[in-house]
Amino acid sequence: MNNIVEREVEILNKVGLHIRPASLLVEVARKFKSRIWLEKDGQIADGKSVTSLLLLSAEKGSKVNIKAQGPDAQEAVEALMELIGNKFGEE
Repeated sequence: MNNIVEREVEILNKVGLHIRPASLLVEVARKFKSRIWLEKDGQIADGKSVTSLLLLSAEKGSKVNIKAQGPDAQEAVEALMELIGNKFGEE
C-alpha cells in the first residue's frame, strides 16, 4: 500500500474552479496512475472527474487539499500544485 501524499493549496485564479480549470485539472490528473482526489471543507471530489470537481464550489481564495495515493502520487500532487499555482494559465 502506498502512502498518501497531501498538500494544501489556495485557488488563486479569478473565477475559481469552474469548468475550464476543472477540465485542465482532470487532464493533468489522468496522466497519472495514482488515485487523486481533492478535499474542501470536508467534501471530497475525484480528481479525475470534472463533474465531481465542480461540486466542490471552490471559488477564488478557497483552500483545497490535493491528495494522491499510488506509484506516482508525489509527481501527481506536484503537477497539480503547479497548475493551480499558475492560475490555470488564465492570468
